[in-house]
Amino acid sequence: MTSSRTMPSRPNPQLSTSTWAKLGLRTAIVSMIAVLAVQAVALSLWPEIAGFAPLNSYPRSALFVVIPVMLATLLLARLGQRQARAVQRFMLISAVVLLLSFIPDYVLPLPGKTLLASSVAAFLHIVAALTTVGMLVRGYQRHTHYLD
Repeated sequence: MTSSRTMPSRPNPQLSTSTWAKLGLRTAIVSMIAVLAVQAVALSLWPEIAGFAPLNSYPRSALFVVIPVMLATLLLARLGQRQARAVQRFMLISAVVLLLSFIPDYVLPLPGKTLLASSVAAFLHIVAALTTVGMLVRGYQRHTHYLD
């Protein structure tokens, strides 16, 4: 007779709401600075891309960084409460969202759209994703001492 024994899954350590808020705020600030710095360099190298609507406004760029960071923070917090492998699931979802975020830059008929302008906008998505995912995951793991 063999007994089948399943190991109970280890519950994910939980972060407080204030810890998530601080982590999200720090992530938003760093991601916003990174994106705006890269945008400024790109605009100085290729001034003609300023005609492309997604690249011609720093406040709009900042907003389009802050909102996804807040959503990503909420997503990781939720996954951390409910998923055994929260970080891996978060990274997979983040990769899919990043790939989908490229579509509008190349497909939407916006004024001033060129291959270069669309590619710079897509690169800004990559900068935002790397800083956001990196900071949230490292922050989550640092605060929970949990590596999944």
